[in-house]
Amino acid sequence: MTIIIRGGLMFIGRKTEIGILENEYGREGSSLVIVYGRRRIGKTTLIKQFMQSKDSLYFLSTEEGGRQNLKYFQSLAFDKTALNLLRPENTLEWEDIFDLLTRGPDKTVIAIDEYPYLAMTEPGFSSRLQRIWDEMLKNRNVMLILCGSLIGMMYSETLDYSSPLYGRRTAQIKLAQIPFTDFAGFFPEKNDEELLSIYAVTGGVPRYIELFQPEKDLLENITDNILKKGSYLYEEPVFLLNRQFRETGTYFSILKTLAGGSQKSSEISGRLDMKQASLVYYMNGMIDMDLVEREVPVTERNPEKSKKGLYRIKDNFCQFWFRFVYPFMSYLEMENTAPVIEKIHKSFIDCHLSFIYERVCRELVKEMASEGFFGDKIVRIGRWWDSKEEIDIVGVNGDNKPVIFGECKYREGPVGIDILRELQRKALMVSKAAGGAFLLFSRKGFSKELLEHSRRNDNVFLFELFGKI
Repeated sequence: MTIIIRGGLMFIGRKTEIGILENEYGREGSSLVIVYGRRRIGKTTLIKQFMQSKDSLYFLSTEEGGRQNLKYFQSLAFDKTALNLLRPENTLEWEDIFDLLTRGPDKTVIAIDEYPYLAMTEPGFSSRLQRIWDEMLKNRNVMLILCGSLIGMMYSETLDYSSPLYGRRTAQIKLAQIPFTDFAGFFPEKNDEELLSIYAVTGGVPRYIELFQPEKDLLENITDNILKKGSYLYEEPVFLLNRQFRETGTYFSILKTLAGGSQKSSEISGRLDMKQASLVYYMNGMIDMDLVEREVPVTERNPEKSKKGLYRIKDNFCQFWFRFVYPFMSYLEMENTAPVIEKIHKSFIDCHLSFIYERVCRELVKEMASEGFFGDKIVRIGRWWDSKEEIDIVGVNGDNKPVIFGECKYREGPVGIDILRELQRKALMVSKAAGGAFLLFSRKGFSKELLEHSRRNDNVFLFELFGKI
């Protein structure tokens, strides 16, 4: 975990992403990096953190129009270089400014944030930037970063085969949410159970996390930041979907249906009176944003062609909002938070937190597998299910043999040996010779009998919350 404190602000995690940017910066000659991801995910913070102590210029595009963006870019270039040619009263073009910025021997970093606004307000700008790159920048000591939140446009303008900039990039980063393993950096005084509860609401979106005050309990933070009319996250999914998609109502209906428990495409399309082909289109858009995921049993050899796929909301905050906020909007609009708080009290753990716990445990097992904890090379870790049974964690090795089986129990009271026996029974349904490792995760520990059994059997691993016993 990376924690850097400068000027009272914390920069947490993103070790891999910073490493990619530093490698590109160290590249001899030019580099062009594409950074994209949903709003609030921390793209700008990442770029600014990387640019510190470097010869750099950060430019935030706006929707004002191409000429206004050009003048602002020129103004920033003048502030950076103090070159008379760049004075605001001089009329220059993009080519002139890039030329003046990159003449020096030292590597210059130029970051254009919200790049899609330039593409929208100045038609053909990507073609123009292609010429600037091909005829000038690629032969200079420059690192150009193009960043944006409009994922569809970022892809079409910079990454797609039809884009003028296709083939120019030297690296790309699709910025995802901060994983739970880095979450403690935001709340160092909280224990794992408290961290998990906050994570179940905010997910790994840095801006959401920063809103939750450490001195307040979970319900206070939820009330202040989500339930109060006009609070920052009160209508966040509305803004998020409106920014990315046109038919917001359709996406809302799909997410509400998913939050209600429907997971099969046939069931979802039936409830919404929608053709399954159309549903796939909408789902793919939300998958690109990491709002939704399509899961298949981890043992499936051809996941894309599997008919066993289930959809679920991947984003913790959206899952929470569509389950506990959206259905109660009529109350919240009248500033009556009591029904929502009562609902959270009754079903937060069983209907929300327990599923997040499973997901975090799977991520922990993936990390353990990547470090060689299980010996075998594990190529896939996920869930397994059939028409009657389900296993929370199954790991498959390079021979496509299931060798890890795990259950996660977020409940009051210790887990007994009966849970292990049940897991072993289900494992035989996945693999006729179900050897391998058996993992049990428990919120409140384990029975004495199970603890003793684990000590006698080196293929049984017990974890209290997340810590190995």
